[in-house]
Amino acid sequence: MKSKLLAGASIALFAVPVLLTPNFVTAHHTWVVQYVRGDVVILEGRVSEIRLISPHSRIFIEVEGPDGPGIWAGETWPLGALYRRGLTHESLAVGDVVRVTGERATEGRLGLHLRSIYRPEDDWRLWIGLGPDTGENSAEGIGDGVNRLQLEDDSV
Repeated sequence: MKSKLLAGASIALFAVPVLLTPNFVTAHHTWVVQYVRGDVVILEGRVSEIRLISPHSRIFIEVEGPDGPGIWAGETWPLGALYRRGLTHESLAVGDVVRVTGERATEGRLGLHLRSIYRPEDDWRLWIGLGPDTGENSAEGIGDGVNRLQLEDDSV
């Protein structure tokens, strides 16, 4: 009798929190709910902050917009993966003017899942997208540059 009571209590301790958890909770790596796949944007601005850390690095870009400046958060790989792709602590600096591409964040947030970074000053470029560098939606000449996104006002 005591073991049945303990078994029932154990099941209840597990089941109640699961049943009370909202159904919109998603796993940590479900980037498809945080970014709009295929909605690639190109931004040009000044690097305002760099966080090369695990589990996700971020590069913040200050961009001039119609309503004044805004800071976009570009999310990307952890530090180790970025090193293997060629991005180090010396690659970028706060104040650098860059052009970046990535999938736009959902829910109107100023964010993107980074694909590429280009610094016109010295022609430095890096592809950090999820797949191979095909040149699609690249930031100025990374890959073969085909199918580049054209912004509505061509201002960037």
